[in-house]
Amino acid sequence: MDGISVYSEDTRTTLVPNEFIDYYMPRANGTFVKVYLYLLRCLTAPEAGFGISVIADALEETEKDILRALRYWEREKVLSLTWGEADEIRGIKLNRLSKPAVGTSAVPLTSATVSRGAEREAISSPAKCEPVSIAKAPSEKLPDYSPAQLDAFANRQDTNWLLHAAESYLERMLKPADVQLLFYLHDELHFSDELILHLYEYCVSRGKKTPSYIQKVALSWHADGIDTVEKADERSLQFDSCFTAVNRAFALNRAPGISERRFLSRWSAFGFSSDLIEEACTRALLSTSHPDFKYADKILERWHQNNVHTMSDVKKLDDAHNARVAKGQAAEASRSAQNRFNAFPQREYSGNDLTDLEKALLAVPASH
Repeated sequence: MDGISVYSEDTRTTLVPNEFIDYYMPRANGTFVKVYLYLLRCLTAPEAGFGISVIADALEETEKDILRALRYWEREKVLSLTWGEADEIRGIKLNRLSKPAVGTSAVPLTSATVSRGAEREAISSPAKCEPVSIAKAPSEKLPDYSPAQLDAFANRQDTNWLLHAAESYLERMLKPADVQLLFYLHDELHFSDELILHLYEYCVSRGKKTPSYIQKVALSWHADGIDTVEKADERSLQFDSCFTAVNRAFALNRAPGISERRFLSRWSAFGFSSDLIEEACTRALLSTSHPDFKYADKILERWHQNNVHTMSDVKKLDDAHNARVAKGQAAEASRSAQNRFNAFPQREYSGNDLTDLEKALLAVPASH
């Protein structure tokens, strides 16, 4: 068919602006889109109770996710927020949408069409191997930005709001080092605005507000290819569950050091569940009598090489090892039994001894 008609027999509808679908929706993540659609739905039910917590409960998101989405849409000029004296949102106005200004990265959804002939060619023809340029890893040392560069960054229309958001997370005025870090995250690591805010929220939630700590987390995310909030949430969940298991087994009751974090990241990359990591750390502690990350790493690496994914897999591996040990012990016991006679010291006789023994036997009278 060349065309498909779309219609509905249900008149209980919520109208979505075409501009939102064409220009704004493709660039936003799923949570942001859900929030905007829910706001449109609320326009048709003004009598219903409304608030940030109501939206969070309805969409099964956190209140911080809702606030992040509202800030994003405000920056995109999709809506306008009215704030109260206690820094709480008092009003949300959905703006009339139009085509973004020339130079934006937004592309109309309706223009993304591909001919069926091109589709068939793309499917049937193997992709050509083109040389890939590997981006240079960012330096851990912040660039030496000049005061003029920092001022220009702080006064840019697309970044000024970001500095204010960072101030709200840090609960203090930004220092030059904070502005340098934001400049670095935005222009050097190319983090999106929502990912930068999520980074600050993540670090602050752990009681860490120093630029050096935030930079280390950012570099770790960048090295692991984390470029969206969803990927960051997934990694944080894996890392936190891994850290909880290690802390429980080793009884550390402290944050991991830099080298220890590398082990945690490695174990998370293996895809081990928290119970497997806790089991490996427990075995390491019993064998060495102290928290030994290297010993635990050897155990987990062996499990990874043997495709261990569950505790039942661990039991099978242990049973196979015990069977090999028992078989080796049985073989050793058998060899010892065969050589038991030879274990006694053997007496050596000389030629004269044998001659004397022979004469003694011949001198014995024969019995009748």
